[in-house]
Amino acid sequence: MKKIRLVLADDHPMIRAGFKTLLGQNSDFEVAGEAGNGQELIKVVSDVKPDVTLVDVHMPGMNGLEALQKLHVSFPGIKFIVLTMNEEREYVQKALKAGADGYLLKNIEREELENAINTVFKGGKYFSPEITTILANTVANPLTAEVSEITPREKEVLVLVAGGRSTKQIADQLGISIRTVETHRINMLKKLDVSNSAELIRRAFELGLLN
Repeated sequence: MKKIRLVLADDHPMIRAGFKTLLGQNSDFEVAGEAGNGQELIKVVSDVKPDVTLVDVHMPGMNGLEALQKLHVSFPGIKFIVLTMNEEREYVQKALKAGADGYLLKNIEREELENAINTVFKGGKYFSPEITTILANTVANPLTAEVSEITPREKEVLVLVAGGRSTKQIADQLGISIRTVETHRINMLKKLDVSNSAELIRRAFELGLLN
């Protein structure tokens, strides 16, 4: 039987070593490569072309989600599991948008990790119980999910945009550059899925961000 070839990406060598040892106990798996940051991960996956890649969210330079997004486009046949300690809704949503097939917390037991790898390898999805609860709450409260993505600084910019302030006025008032103001505005357009400032303000009122 063909082994499932894996790549491990985590910026902590000891954590990679621990999971490599853990997965090595299963004769169906082969750890074919490792990476300590997003750039390394892209190179390793490109060279090794594994079946499943396990990737942490927080890594230096290019983070895990940025690398995952690029790799998902370049290698749609490879399965990706986010393996992290971060269970914030924002990161779960970003991981799914980036193309993750699974999202696991690092306190996972060996049997569940093996089950997750086998599940995504066969084309399924797998999430830790805590992550499943987050996803269920997101479906039940979609507006809350959108609101949670807006950062405090973005909300400050949003309030001033709604108040009719120009980009320069907002920059002066908040003590940031005009480019930074524009970046915040563009990020909010993407997060709330609208195309201009008028739609942004309307959507913000609907979500209670300006009430």
